Amino acid sequence: MFLELFNIISPVLSIALIGFIWVKRGFEYPTEFITRLNMNFGAPCLVFVGMLNLGQDIGNLSNFMLASFVAAGLMHIIVFIFVSIAKLPKRGYTIALASSNCGNMGIPLCLFAFGEIGMSLAIAYFTIGCFFQITVALFISHGNLSASTLLKTSLLWGIFAAFFFILTGIEPPKWLMNTTQLLSGVTIPLMLLTLGASLATLKVIRFGNILALSVFKIGLGMSIGILVAGYFGFQGLERNVLIMQMSMPVAVFSYLLASKYNRNPDEVASLIFVTTLLSFITVPLMLIYMF
Repeated sequence: MFLELFNIISPVLSIALIGFIWVKRGFEYPTEFITRLNMNFGAPCLVFVGMLNLGQDIGNLSNFMLASFVAAGLMHIIVFIFVSIAKLPKRGYTIALASSNCGNMGIPLCLFAFGEIGMSLAIAYFTIGCFFQITVALFISHGNLSASTLLKTSLLWGIFAAFFFILTGIEPPKWLMNTTQLLSGVTIPLMLLTLGASLATLKVIRFGNILALSVFKIGLGMSIGILVAGYFGFQGLERNVLIMQMSMPVAVFSYLLASKYNRNPDEVASLIFVTTLLSFITVPLMLIYMF
């Protein structure tokens, strides 16, 4: 069992560690450029390829995405209520605690733990998570949202393109599949390197409070994942992937929003750092529970 857990966790930790050490040694890492590259090209291609891999059963794919939407929605509602009761700064803490690092960490973890189909399901969840980030999280942090902003989001075009080929039954051109597969293949390593590089620049403040909130965040995500998976009757891969993705640490994207709109960026950075470190304890425990 230990060797199996090590084989799942070590690739994710190793690649993120490379990015972390690279920045700590003073070498330049173009985080903003890589993030833009991934969001504008890599992630849409990853979503396109991943959803096409699940396209043979559009019913199950739609059902899983609906469950992901329900789970993410519940997470946002409960977090908002908690933050309000605890009298924490609403905008910064809500976008952080309700987020999930379902891309940088969730997708590769599901790949190594559950195989190619597990990764495709993780990508399906990732599309829902990104939708909440570019709609709800952006609205909470900025207080404004326009249709033009959504239309400019290339990730949505990757989703639309995948559903077009799935629903029409048309075979995607060979050149298109080759191109998107190449781009999607480099996206996951770049995500992990960027995660490590980002962690190297973050500092932890108010460690005691942040640790308590980190435990709450991961525990809440896991609980919602278990409840929603049970409600939808998921078994096997669908159940495990939903729980795993819901249990991921705070998304790095939430720091970008908090920093841009001055929504408690230091606290958000601390939550990202601590929840990420904590996840290397909770993920093995979850895998033991699942297997």
